[in-house]
Amino acid sequence: MMTTSRLLTLMAHAHEEWEHALNFVGSLRLGIGGVSGRWSVRDLLAQLLMREQYLADRLYEIIEHGRPRPPSQTEQELLDFFATFGYPDYESPLLTEIEADEWAVRRLLSIPLVELVELELRAYEAIYEAVSTLSEAQLHRERLYEHILRYTVERYRRYTAEIRKRFPTPLRR
Repeated sequence: MMTTSRLLTLMAHAHEEWEHALNFVGSLRLGIGGVSGRWSVRDLLAQLLMREQYLADRLYEIIEHGRPRPPSQTEQELLDFFATFGYPDYESPLLTEIEADEWAVRRLLSIPLVELVELELRAYEAIYEAVSTLSEAQLHRERLYEHILRYTVERYRRYTAEIRKRFPTPLRR
């Protein structure tokens, strides 16, 4: 059975590997496509950041209100969500994963890489803090363990593996 301690450990280890993968690639190769389909490492970073921000905000809604807001069910709700939060409603049945990924990449295209990395780290830290704050009962009742693993650990691991496959040797400086 998953515990908060185990989840935090899994998150920390997987995120550390993700950070190592970013360093392994080096800033000169972050924009090269073909890492995951057509996506570059920078694109994956943008997608990850948006998902982490989404997850962190939903976790804080649970902490503050006892439950997260329901997913957008209409086009207007989806547009309002975008306008309010600045990222896609990843749980909405109206939005495909591909659409959400494309939106995230376009939205963050003008953000300098260093800032993008800093924002991703802050979003990860917000998730980590929220998980630490939630009780075991809340995490089980809301089925959050699986949800958090899907948005963090599984994605960190997948992106890390894709980066290592695309760039088998570290950037020599």
